[in-house]
Amino acid sequence: MSKAKLTAAEWELVKDAPYWVEQALAAAEKQATPAVAKKEEQAVEAVRQGYKTTNALVRDIMADQSERAAAIAKASKADADVALGRIAAIVESKLGGDDLDALNDFLLEVGERVAGAAKENVLGLGEEVSKKEAATLKELAVVLRATDAQKKARKEQAQATQVQASQAAQATHAREEAAAKARQEAQARHEAEAKAKQEAEAKARQEADAKAKQEAQARLEKAREEAEERQQKLEAERRLEKAREEAEARQKEAQAKREAAKAEEERAAAEAAAAKEAAAKEAAAAPRFTEFIAEHTVVAGENLSFISQKYYGHQGNFRLIYEANKDVIGDNMSLIRPGQKLRIPKL
Repeated sequence: MSKAKLTAAEWELVKDAPYWVEQALAAAEKQATPAVAKKEEQAVEAVRQGYKTTNALVRDIMADQSERAAAIAKASKADADVALGRIAAIVESKLGGDDLDALNDFLLEVGERVAGAAKENVLGLGEEVSKKEAATLKELAVVLRATDAQKKARKEQAQATQVQASQAAQATHAREEAAAKARQEAQARHEAEAKAKQEAEAKARQEADAKAKQEAQARLEKAREEAEERQQKLEAERRLEKAREEAEARQKEAQAKREAAKAEEERAAAEAAAAKEAAAKEAAAAPRFTEFIAEHTVVAGENLSFISQKYYGHQGNFRLIYEANKDVIGDNMSLIRPGQKLRIPKL
C-alpha cells in the first residue's frame, strides 16, 4: 500500500488533497453562493465515488472516510496552493513520479468537476467554467507539477536517474565480477599454496619417519648391547655378593662369639651393680631427719622462708624444711597451703 510508505502526518495532508483543490477554486471565486458550494461538495464526492483507477494511492484516498481538516474551510487561495504544493512534493519524494501523475489526474478531474458544478450567476445562466476558475485550474496544474513541461521534466529526470542507476548497476556488476575474479585467483593461489604446503609437510613427515626409524633401530641396538653389558655386570656382582656374604657370615659368627662373651661379662657386672643399687636404696630409704624441734601449722600468707626465719633465726634453711615435709608439700616447694602441718627438723 502506498499509504503505508507515508508518515501519519503526511497521510493526514495527502488524503485531504481533493478538498484542498475544492477550497482553492472556492477561494479564487470568492462569490460562490451556499447552493453553489453545496454542488461543488457534491461534485467532489461524486469523483471520489466514481473515479476509475488502479493506482493504490488514489484508491486509498477515495476509500478514506475520515473528516477533512478543519483548517481547509477557512484557507485562502495561497494557503491551498501551499498545501497542494507540499502534497505534490511528498508524493513525488516518497512514492515517485508515477504515483504523482496518477494523483494529479485524479485531482485535476476533481477540479474540473468542481469548476463545472454550477453556472456562475444567480440565474444559473453563466459560463459552465468561469475565467477565474479556468485560471485557477491552470495554476493548480503548476502547483501540482502536472503541466506538460513538468511531466516532461520529471520523465527526463526519471530517465536520467534510471540511466544513472543502470550505469551504477553496471559499475557495481563490474566491480563484483572483478572482486569475484580476484577471489577466484586468491582461492587458486591459496589452494596451490595449501597443496605445496601439504606436499612439503608430507615429505617432511616421510623424512622424519625414516630418521625416527633409523634412530629407533640404533637405540634398539644400543639397548641390546647395554643389556648384555648389564647382564655381565650383574653376574660379576652376584659372584662378588656371594663372596661378601660368605665373608660376612664368618665375621658374624666371630662377632656372635665375642658378643656372647661380652654379654656374660655385662651380666656379671649388672648383677654386681644391682646389688650395689639395692644397698644404696636401703640406705636412702632410711629417714634423713629423725629428730624435730616443733610442728608448725601453715596459715595464709606464709612461705618456707618465713617459717625458717621463725624457727632458725634466718631464712636459709627453707630447703631443709621442704625435704623434711616433701610428702606433705609435694613437688613444688613454693606452694604451701593453709592448714598443712609441717615438722621442723633439728639441725
